[in-house]
Amino acid sequence: MKFFNILLSTTLLFILGCKQPETNSNDNTKDFKAVEHVVQGVFDDVWSDKKSELLSTYHTDDFILLEHGEVWTNDTIANWCKRAKVRDQGMKRTNSFDFFKAKREGNKIWMAYHNYATFKKDTITSKAQWLESIVAVKQDSIWKLELMHSTYVNQH
Repeated sequence: MKFFNILLSTTLLFILGCKQPETNSNDNTKDFKAVEHVVQGVFDDVWSDKKSELLSTYHTDDFILLEHGEVWTNDTIANWCKRAKVRDQGMKRTNSFDFFKAKREGNKIWMAYHNYATFKKDTITSKAQWLESIVAVKQDSIWKLELMHSTYVNQH
């Protein structure tokens, strides 16, 4: 009996010692929502309103976007904003997202989502969809995007 008690105690200590520290799911939920807000903000402010001066609000300095086989940096996006302001005058873009997967590891969050955009100009409306993923990092208690991968989804 004594041997059984020692074996049971040792097994329990081993199991408890190997157990990974639990992440507070409330903190994860709060941070996932914060990163979703960053994604919404960058699409509304930068991709819709073409406010390149706000890139540093949403992106790290070394941010990259993998877009249709190209690598875009903050400078690439700022240049796109300049051209799009002229090209897209009078066009309104509305963004919505369906976030379906999120994982956290320390100060990094990875998310996957569907990105939906509606474009309106005068009486013409068109829609587009992308399948995207991001990596966000927490810098000085602020979540910023470090990486985005975007794949256009053909709508049949």
